[in-house]
Amino acid sequence: MLEGLLTPGAGALYDTLVRTGPLPLDDPRAESPEMRELFDRGFVRRDYREDPVIAPMEPVRAVDHAILGAQQQLLEQQRQIVAARQQLDVLQAVYRAANGSDGDAAVEVLTDPRRIGSLSLELCLSAREEFLTFTTRHFKRKPDAGTVMRLPGAVTERGVVLRNVYERAALEFEGAKEVVDASVEAGWTMRVAPELPMKMVVADRHSALVPLDPSGMEGALFVRSPTIVAALRMLFELVWAQAVPVHGPPRHGLTPTQAKVLDLLATGMTDGAIARHLDVSERTVRRHVQGLLEALQADNRVAAVFAATRRGWLG
Repeated sequence: MLEGLLTPGAGALYDTLVRTGPLPLDDPRAESPEMRELFDRGFVRRDYREDPVIAPMEPVRAVDHAILGAQQQLLEQQRQIVAARQQLDVLQAVYRAANGSDGDAAVEVLTDPRRIGSLSLELCLSAREEFLTFTTRHFKRKPDAGTVMRLPGAVTERGVVLRNVYERAALEFEGAKEVVDASVEAGWTMRVAPELPMKMVVADRHSALVPLDPSGMEGALFVRSPTIVAALRMLFELVWAQAVPVHGPPRHGLTPTQAKVLDLLATGMTDGAIARHLDVSERTVRRHVQGLLEALQADNRVAAVFAATRRGWLG
């Protein structure tokens, strides 16, 4: 039933609900993975008008929403293909520069992990306008609030803009909230993207640091070619435009926790990942998600994010 839109188990459960009617909240199936899938896909809703139950959405509406979600996934895949092609052009230029194909390119291959780590801070200290970074899920050790880069007063007084894009998986660990809060306190503006091609550091228009491996600690390219740095800056701006702000604009009518849940929901995080990030239970997250659906008059998560975007709640 509904193959391609739901897993077999979820499809069978929805078929049962359509045929037999709403399910009491205390039914064991109410907490099953299949039921969570139906909530996530917008095939069921909670009804509190009398005895609390889980009721099936009208099939026409549910399937329309599911098809819309599938179409959005296809659009996202197309965007990733286009981004991959753009990244290929950047990496090809870096490769040619590193291998001497472009005599004017200034690219240095670094292999000392200590030098790579210190150079990132040096580039930040040298920035006059802005300092841009990508943070992926590849860590040699899990970050904490103490590892957040904090600038000396002399740098912040220059008005240097700090922008960082996190890969979604880089925030799905215990303690991530403290890292985010410390980053905001240190002056960083942050967004979240589903995936990032690599770690990256760009200082103004003069220098960049890109890794030779996922961790970024086994080797890196120190780039000072204006052409390549400009290409890397363009890559950053393309990703930044598609990424979701970690802390969105004011949302009137939402509690602070609901606002945080909305921001994380828009990045595509699961209930479990949001719960770990906020240090709350999944049940609490689901309650806040339900509150968001009601506040936004949306039937499912996709519709809620769309409605929040139209209201300007997601930046």
